[in-house]
Amino acid sequence: MVQEIEISKLRVHPKNVRKTYTNIDELADSMKTQGILQNLTVVKNPEEEGTYWVVIGNRRLTAAIKAGLKTAPCQIVEMDEKDQAATMLLENMQRSDLTIYEQAQGIQMVLDLGETEDSLAEKTGFSKSTIRHRSNIAKLDQKVLQEKEQDEGFQLTLKDLYELEKIPDIKTRDKILKEASDSNNLASRARSCVEERKRKENEKKLKAILKKSGIDAAPKGTENEMYTNKWETVKTFDLSKEPPKKLDFGEEDVKKLFWIVYWRDLKVIKKRVKVKKELTPAEIEQKAKDKRKRQLRAMQKEMTAQRSDFVKLVMEKKLAPEKPDFDNINKRLLRLVLKCDCWMDISTAYKFLSGIEETWRMSDEEKEKWEEHFTALPLHQQLFIYANKAVSDKDVSEWDASYHKGNGKILMGFEEILEEFGFSYNDDSFKKVGDGTHELYSRGKEK
Repeated sequence: MVQEIEISKLRVHPKNVRKTYTNIDELADSMKTQGILQNLTVVKNPEEEGTYWVVIGNRRLTAAIKAGLKTAPCQIVEMDEKDQAATMLLENMQRSDLTIYEQAQGIQMVLDLGETEDSLAEKTGFSKSTIRHRSNIAKLDQKVLQEKEQDEGFQLTLKDLYELEKIPDIKTRDKILKEASDSNNLASRARSCVEERKRKENEKKLKAILKKSGIDAAPKGTENEMYTNKWETVKTFDLSKEPPKKLDFGEEDVKKLFWIVYWRDLKVIKKRVKVKKELTPAEIEQKAKDKRKRQLRAMQKEMTAQRSDFVKLVMEKKLAPEKPDFDNINKRLLRLVLKCDCWMDISTAYKFLSGIEETWRMSDEEKEKWEEHFTALPLHQQLFIYANKAVSDKDVSEWDASYHKGNGKILMGFEEILEEFGFSYNDDSFKKVGDGTHELYSRGKEK
């Protein structure tokens, strides 16, 4: 039964998740001429006799107060606390302007009142994954979350926040959220954290296998000697990949082997047999250049790996600029591919998409499958694959450890496009390798 209730007796529900309302002035102006067209749903206020909490219609109540109305049409219902919260949540979630913070708070509040994911899904019609996502967001530092959401330049999205769920530790999630410069950067940092965690897990497994094989860690300080003639690499393991169950070092004496973690790899090394020779000043200088060149190449390898990982996320349609100009992006990518002037064919796409290096081993059916997958991709994604390969083949350091300005310009052009999609290296020194300002470069000579 609908009855008119004095507005002075109506209260905004204390558990209403919506904290701000939009277009209140317009709604108030409309109410001045037409009144309240839709009933409010209210329950008796257990804390103040003779008053009511508004379950549905808190925005209308706010506008009615502003319009100076005296009464409002209300339907008085009986609901327990959980049903009141679930009803308000459903009403608010159906409105597109509810903030991420308010959505998360609403879901968590209802769960805290005793609802389960299953019962809440049944009452509201939300999927369990939606409920789980919002509940995870509610675990974040809510002050920081609000700051990021209110920052127009940050452009926070639910899709990017979901990336944080892959990180088990809440403190780490909060740290990434706080330090992120924008929403794309947030997602990129989260993915890097997940990848780093995977590498650490693989590193732990591999070390355990090596220990059983009788291979110990390299002596302290070995990392500074990796590009000298003191050590040679016996085998390299990519830590982003699951380690093998068994290790085979052929005829090598395992007692003379050591392991060392270097960038994304774990290397099994041994001391190089020393051959004493008096070096000329020119040979000493060249030896120093060779060492710097090897260090630069190792850094470029890591840079290539990070760019490739990011391009794969673009392939998965997880990343895109807020307002992409794909015509412009495609022209720039094509220009980069043409500038590189390197040989590529459809097998380049097979290799990137499948992760299989020896594409010549693929069956015709496999090749056909990957070709269909490739041709179905948007043009910018196809060009990203070829641009990534072309740029990766361009060495920005010369044989004498000098900077190759032409190749550096090509690399920086590709980095600029990637950055529009949210890319950043996890080490600031990598940018210096690309622009030629790194201390490892020989000075006074650029190609």
